[in-house]
Formats: sequence, C-alpha cells, structure tokens
Amino acid sequence: MNLNHTSKQEIIAVDKQGQQVLFLHPGDLSIRAAITGLPTRPHELLVLEHLRKAYVPIYGDGIHGDNPHPNHQVAVIDLDSRSLSGFIDTLPYASPHTGRLGRDGQVYLCCENSATVIVIEPNEDKVVGHIELPSRNVHRLAPLPHADQLWAESEEDSQLYAIDVQGKTGELAATLPMPGPLNGIDASPLRPWVVASSAQSPLFYVVDTEQRQLLRTVELPGHQRPGQVVRFSPDGRLLAVIGDFEPIVSFFDEDLQYLFSAELGDKPLDGCFSPAQDYLLVANENAATISVVDVLNRRTLGHVPVGQGCEILAYFNR
Repeated sequence: MNLNHTSKQEIIAVDKQGQQVLFLHPGDLSIRAAITGLPTRPHELLVLEHLRKAYVPIYGDGIHGDNPHPNHQVAVIDLDSRSLSGFIDTLPYASPHTGRLGRDGQVYLCCENSATVIVIEPNEDKVVGHIELPSRNVHRLAPLPHADQLWAESEEDSQLYAIDVQGKTGELAATLPMPGPLNGIDASPLRPWVVASSAQSPLFYVVDTEQRQLLRTVELPGHQRPGQVVRFSPDGRLLAVIGDFEPIVSFFDEDLQYLFSAELGDKPLDGCFSPAQDYLLVANENAATISVVDVLNRRTLGHVPVGQGCEILAYFNR
C-alpha cells in the first residue's frame, strides 16, 4: 500500500497498549521513530503544529467510568526531534482525556474523574484555569469554529454543556438534556451544529448551537451497535461515525445525508482524515492495525499492522 502524500507529511500515532508514541511514514504507515516507556496509559492526541508540539494525555490504567488509578499528566511531544520534552501536571484534576485548541489560542482539556475542563496555556505548557461542570465526569469536548464557545458531553448523565470561553477563563452557559447517554462529539465547520453519538442506539443527535436545541436524530445504516467517535473532515464536507466495538465506519455529507459505510478492524477507536481528505485512517486497538478507507472510491483499502494497539493518529508537516 502506498498512500498519496507529500514529502513534508508525517503521521503521529498514540499506541495505547504499547504505552508509546509512534511516528509513521505517510505512504506505507511504517514506523520511523518511537517514544517508548510512557506512563500508564496514553490516551488521545492534540497536535499543535504551529508550536511544533503535540499533547498526549496520560489517562490512567482504567477505562471510562472505571478508572480507579487516574493519572494527572499530559506528555509534551516535540515534533521536530520526535522526543518527549516533558509533562504538564494537571493536579488537582485527574484523568486527562480529550484536549482541543480553542479560537482564543488556549487548550481546553477534559479531566474526566474531576468533572472539570482545564485550561492550558500552550506557549508555557502550564495549567492556567479550570471550568467545573455539573456532571459525574466529562469525557470529550468540541470547540465551535465560529464562536468563543465549546461544547462538552457528559456520557452517562445524558447532557451536553455549552461553555463560553475567553482567554484563560470560562463559564457554563447552558445545559442541554439529551434523549439518552452519549459517546462522541464534534462540531461542524460549516453549520452551527454539534453532533453527538448515542451510547445506546445506532444513531447520532444533531444540535443547533445557536438555538441550543436538538434538531433531529440520524440513524446509522448497517450498524448493529451504537457509534462512538464522530469526526468531521477539516473542510466540514464529510462526517465519519466510527462504530463502538463494531468494525464499521459510516460517512455522511455536510448536510448529514448518508453516503456509504466501510469495514474496519477489531475495536476501532479514533481516526483522522488525510490532508487532501481522500483517506480516512482509523486505529483499531484490539487488532493492532490501522484501517485505510479510500473516501473517493468508497471502500477500505486494507488494514496495516502498526504497534501493539493504537487509539488515535494525526497528520502533521515536518
């Protein structure tokens, strides 16, 4: 397999089971370099290409909702040297998970066990604020592309939270009850919408972020189980919904009309679109593979062995 790429591109992947960060060739997904020996267990990934670094939260040895030994560190990865440059300590907030860059230049990161979103100043790699939420936990969040606001999901509590952010501060603007427990969340780059996958049924919810109300539900054709990760392409013209412990991904257009589904590997987790948005790469933790979906031709090209069980990956330019 030789995927389309430019000479400047590279892929960074978080190998959760191997407790390492991998740097992959964008053409054949072979390993170019590895940062080994990370604490238990690295989850999630945020690439800050403009600062030539990436953040990898160290979640702890458990799973969502059952993480009795939570960690409190975020590994800082130097993209140029492919090395670990240090850690950000999140204490007193524990179980760091999803982090995203806000329009204000700050990083907002969920600390699940503490039901808190912390604010990180990425130029200093330092926690500078926090936003507590009325929840048992907070797992994922999505900043809005066109407003100084982010939305977070509380999975078991069946709620979404709208959080106004500005600089190093933030406050809860609204709580939106949902029809049931939630899994993943993302914001459309083209519409004032947030989508959130149901944790109970094969469907996802579409929320109007301006009116702060549920617009509609969309079924997942071909799925027998709920979806988990929902991810828009960078231009917002595609939405990928990855199955929760089910080897399937479904694609929708910018208006959330169904397009097609493709096969994945055992226990797919998170994925990324290629810079040209002609491929979707999905990490399959149990299979220790990365599935390559040809978006233009609507088919899976193959499943490439990588690491011991990756969770997430992303492109960046060297």
